[in-house]
Amino acid sequence: MARRACLLALAGCLLLGAADAQSLLSAPPQAIAPPLLPQVAATPRGPCDMGINFYPQGGDNLPTGWSQAVQQAAGNTLPDQVLKIALAGYPIPQLYMAPVSVYTGVGGSVPIACVTGQSVAGAGVLTRPAAYTITWALAGQSGQLGPFLKGSKQDPPPNVTLNFVPQLPDGDYCLQLKMDLIPNSGVVAVGAQQFEVPARAQSVIRQVCFYKLASRPTANITFHSCNSSFAVDLTGITPKPQSSRADLQLFSTVFHVWGKLNRTFDTSPQPEGLQDYFGQYVKWSDATQPNHLQVFLDSPGLVNGYYNVWIEGSLSTPTPDLNSLFGLDQYDDGSAKFMGVSLRNTSNRPVPIQTVLSKIANLAGPEVPVPAGASAPFTWDTQGFGEQFCYVDGQRIANAPDLVHCASPLNLKVADGGNHTLEVVLLDVCGQTTANGVFFGSWGWRPNPKFAPPLPPAEPLPAADGPGVGAMPLPLARPMNRTARSAAGGRAGGAGLAGAVAAAAAGALALLAL
Repeated sequence: MARRACLLALAGCLLLGAADAQSLLSAPPQAIAPPLLPQVAATPRGPCDMGINFYPQGGDNLPTGWSQAVQQAAGNTLPDQVLKIALAGYPIPQLYMAPVSVYTGVGGSVPIACVTGQSVAGAGVLTRPAAYTITWALAGQSGQLGPFLKGSKQDPPPNVTLNFVPQLPDGDYCLQLKMDLIPNSGVVAVGAQQFEVPARAQSVIRQVCFYKLASRPTANITFHSCNSSFAVDLTGITPKPQSSRADLQLFSTVFHVWGKLNRTFDTSPQPEGLQDYFGQYVKWSDATQPNHLQVFLDSPGLVNGYYNVWIEGSLSTPTPDLNSLFGLDQYDDGSAKFMGVSLRNTSNRPVPIQTVLSKIANLAGPEVPVPAGASAPFTWDTQGFGEQFCYVDGQRIANAPDLVHCASPLNLKVADGGNHTLEVVLLDVCGQTTANGVFFGSWGWRPNPKFAPPLPPAEPLPAADGPGVGAMPLPLARPMNRTARSAAGGRAGGAGLAGAVAAAAAGALALLAL
């Protein structure tokens, strides 16, 4: 739809007086987030006071979210209040209004107290309605309508037409309205006497708020896979998650995320009964992380591998009639959807997804000690997928053709009688690392307690008269057949530690990956 010039088309438009404009614009309309439900009483405080009606006969508000039928269906029964709505700018917003006053209904009864200001019984008849004006301000623009001399006979009733709303940036807005009765502009007949009314100026002020939302969601997307969930980094997405509680009731951001298996991590046969696709809806409501979406997969039976993943951002609302937005449709789960649009994975790379936690398990060496100069085979099991690296005494070694990676089994030749470390590291598809390791030498091997999982909290021991329970021994793969400990093997006295270090430094150490 072609964009229209920013013009203001208001019937009977007059320039806004400087004082009135200043009073309406002195407080920014977005300084205080308005509540979703009206908070001001609908009826005038007294019989002589003035009110306002946003649903006068002959006035059809636009968009439909401002219509009386929709407002009442959403729970608003007050004629001088308007629930907050969301609109796109088209159709051009039009809000009709009319005064509610004993001074504007031609032929109506006017209490004597409203004519003379005295507590006297009786009433007069309004022969000429009082004139009124409407002053408005929105987003730095303002204007005045009137004066309307026909009062309630205005046909059709006046309205504020906001032609420039389509050009406004998306966001929260509040239309400030002020209706004034002009003093002494009406006439009341009390018998043969004529009285000009009202004797003093009367005003009513209202605020009508809306959320402008016309841009379809757009974003730069980067997927980060991690086990049974993955994160999505979003930049430039509109609308952001709403921090206002009222806006959250009006609408919330929802993403439809779905994926299809592109390829598995390896050629190993997959277990039967696993799915190669997933699809789910994720509500985005964390305003503290406006560029981050965490997706927890609710399909645990997925094939582990690389997936083509798509994401569609749109809106969901419990009150669709209050949202006059483009692209109204339905999600598959029945929730209302607005402005659905696909947001591409900017890298265009398949997303790795694994549904198991990465782990290096069952790392073990030979069953019996090997003499110096012989090969010691080490094996392990890998849970999860990624790159494997091996380190002996902190130096990376490899048994793969690329001279970078390693795999089980790994054969190590020990050329001295010292104590050494082996560490196996897995960098998985989630970008996380997990490791396991052992101490080894010509004497054998044992697990490195550095990689042991933490022990569960100890339960309180029952009171007993017998001897106390001693410390639990470190679990070993096999008994250590030696008399001196090394620095890597555990705590030792100064002499033992110095001897082990000297032996490691002076020996002809040759650890080769075969």
